[in-house]
Amino acid sequence: MGIAVIIAGSCLGAVVAPVAAAAATAPTHMATSSRVRFDDPMAAVAIAALTDLTAYTRSGDGSVLIAYVVERDQIATEVANRLGMDPVAMTTAWQNADFAHQTALMAAFTQLGVPYHRNSSKAGEGFDCSGLTTYAWGIAGTTLVRQSGSQIRNAAARTAETAMAGDLVYYPGHVMLWLGIDNAIVHAPYTGRNVEVDTVGKHRSLRYGNPIG
Repeated sequence: MGIAVIIAGSCLGAVVAPVAAAAATAPTHMATSSRVRFDDPMAAVAIAALTDLTAYTRSGDGSVLIAYVVERDQIATEVANRLGMDPVAMTTAWQNADFAHQTALMAAFTQLGVPYHRNSSKAGEGFDCSGLTTYAWGIAGTTLVRQSGSQIRNAAARTAETAMAGDLVYYPGHVMLWLGIDNAIVHAPYTGRNVEVDTVGKHRSLRYGNPIG
């Protein structure tokens, strides 16, 4: 089933945008490849969202911000539905994240469906777990070291109560981006799988970290 692209709000009104239009452009600073896969329609919407968020931060154009908010909330709703979670809670968590965290999230979602490749961080081609987080936060303007344990050690420690959507979440050997509620994450899991949204189990050693302090 395709993503419903109808967002209603008292200040924004009802907005309808076709998914097909979402893949038209990408931010000029975002690495792209002819091998980018759009098996997952959320990747195309995320490209549009990242383009609009980048344009807004450069121009301050309110109409571009409105377009971004529609796309962001659309993705949040779809992710929550896929994971069997509350769409309102997911949308609110993303709204409460700062723009750097939102940028990292949107960047990660542009790579949905891209295969896992060990020791790789190449848009449209392949990622390992820390490769995806490095890529996503790199688009947000923050350089991360390319090793999962080092990434969480270098991040400002958070808890599930104080972390925000887009923060790192880690258990030994694996790092992910937290989606702001429950145990929802986006990550590059392991060989044979693609970048995807999922849930992470209740690991005793689960750690959260904010890459920008």
